Amino acid sequence: MKNTFKSRRPLSITRVGSHARLRRFLRADGGSVAIEFVLIVPLMFLVLLGFTEIYLYMRAVSIVERTAFTLANSVGQMTQVINDPSTATASNLGAIWQAASVIAAPNDLQGKGGVILTSICDNTNNCGANVVQLIPPTKGSPTISWSQKASWMSKNGPSSKITSSSILPSGWPFYAGDSATAVEVFYTYTPFAMTAPFWSNAPLTLTIYKVVYVRQRSGQPLKLAASS
Repeated sequence: MKNTFKSRRPLSITRVGSHARLRRFLRADGGSVAIEFVLIVPLMFLVLLGFTEIYLYMRAVSIVERTAFTLANSVGQMTQVINDPSTATASNLGAIWQAASVIAAPNDLQGKGGVILTSICDNTNNCGANVVQLIPPTKGSPTISWSQKASWMSKNGPSSKITSSSILPSGWPFYAGDSATAVEVFYTYTPFAMTAPFWSNAPLTLTIYKVVYVRQRSGQPLKLAASS
C-alpha cells in the first residue's frame, strides 16, 4: 500500500523568523502613536496660542475704540470742561481722565496709555466769538483752540497726531462757524506675549491708536474753563 500523503517541505528558519517579525511589526502601534503625539500636540499648542494672541489683540483694539467713542459722545454734550484734576464734577478734566481709565478696564490705560482732548474751532469767526451762519455756507478755517493730555501722561508720552497742518481728516465738512472736538486714545500693547519664549524675533510693543471727531451739540466750540 502506497503512502498517499506527501511529506511537507520543512520551513526554513529564516522564513519563520521573517514572518514573526512582520506580525510583531503590524501589531506594534505604540511607536506610531508616540510619533503622532510628539508632532501633533506641540502644533495644536502653538495653534491655540496663536488664537489666544489674536483674541487678546482684537480685545485691546476694541477697548481702545470703545473708550474713544464713549468719551467723544460724553464730551460732545458738554459746553465746557474745567481744568481741574479732581473728580468733583463730571466736567472736570480729572473726572474725564478717570472715566477713560474705567472704560478701558481691564487694560491699564494709566500705566500703558493716554488720552488727549483737542478743541477745534473756526478761525474765520474768532473761534465762535461772532458766529454767523451764511446761506449757502462758506468754507471755514479749522484751527486748534486748546489741547489737554491726561494727567498721568509724562512729557515723553505719546503726542497728539493732530497738528496745525493736519487738524481734520480728509473729507470732513467744516464750514464757517463750525467746531469739533477730537478724542485721541493711545495704548501700548505687547503682542505675542505668550509666544515670545518660542519666537525670539517677536515684536516687542506696538501702539494702538484711535481718534474720534465729534461736533458739539451746542454748536459752540468746547471751552476750557479755569479751575475756581
